Amino acid sequence: MGYFPNGDAGIYYEAKYCEKCIHYGDPPDDGGCPVWLMHLLWNYDQTDNQEIADMLSLFIPRSEDGLDNKQCTMFVEKPNV
Repeated sequence: MGYFPNGDAGIYYEAKYCEKCIHYGDPPDDGGCPVWLMHLLWNYDQTDNQEIADMLSLFIPRSEDGLDNKQCTMFVEKPNV
C-alpha cells in the first residue's frame, strides 16, 4: 500500500511523480488527480482498514522491501513542452 508517514514524504512523492504526470492538476480547473486525492483522504485510515489498504495499493504500490512508494500505476509522463 502506498503510505506517507508525514507531509514531507507526500511532498517528495508529489514532486518526483505527480507533478510530472498528465493527470496532475490543481482543482477546480481540471479536478486534480483522483489517485492523489484518495491517498490524501485515506492515507492514515489504511493502517486500520485492510480494504482501504488493498485499494490504495492498486494505485501506489510499495517497494518489495516495504520502505518506499513505487511509481503510481496511473502515471503517464507529461510530454516535453
